[in-house]
Amino acid sequence: MSEPQRATVHGRSRADVRQALLKSGYAHLYPGIPPGEWQPAAVMADLVVSLRPVARPVTSQDRSRLLDERHFEFRGLPSAGSQDDQRRTRLEDRRRRRAEA
Repeated sequence: MSEPQRATVHGRSRADVRQALLKSGYAHLYPGIPPGEWQPAAVMADLVVSLRPVARPVTSQDRSRLLDERHFEFRGLPSAGSQDDQRRTRLEDRRRRRAEA
């Protein structure tokens, strides 16, 4: 079995940090974010948020889906907190769909 890919955070190597990389073909959609560079996914999400218009606040559900899998590559393990957020937003989505039906 291969060893997990390691992220470098503040000069230390960590295997438990989720990372994201902007694909070069989508760089024009994210001005100011360098393509082809691995960043912690939380940092990348902050960069993407900073590009959005201020008029619409970012909710926790928006934040969990900010990085479009078509535009970004990912490596490393998602944090336990992000897994909880994803489960919670999916549960909220199911409840909303049931209420609308």
